[in-house]
Amino acid sequence: MPRHTENMRALRETLTGLTRETAWPQKNEVSRNIDIAMSYVAWTPAVGAAATDTAARCFEVLQIVSRASSDEAKRASAIQDGLAAIDELERVLDAAA
Repeated sequence: MPRHTENMRALRETLTGLTRETAWPQKNEVSRNIDIAMSYVAWTPAVGAAATDTAARCFEVLQIVSRASSDEAKRASAIQDGLAAIDELERVLDAAA
């Protein structure tokens, strides 16, 4: 099993466990897991692009979930988008490993 898999699992757990109160403080955990996962593979433009996209989409999830004005459907949709970004990053990392 590639070493970055554990960080992708942790990132998925972070997103799926978010609440309005805990969402935004998780930004450092999101960054940390992406950075560590990237450290296990050689950097390529594809890895950099996928990591940047995943970070941006995950931060958007954190913002949406933390907003009082976001309803449950919007939060769920944002989390699904974030999970899709993580899946794509994991595919790119697998290819680079």
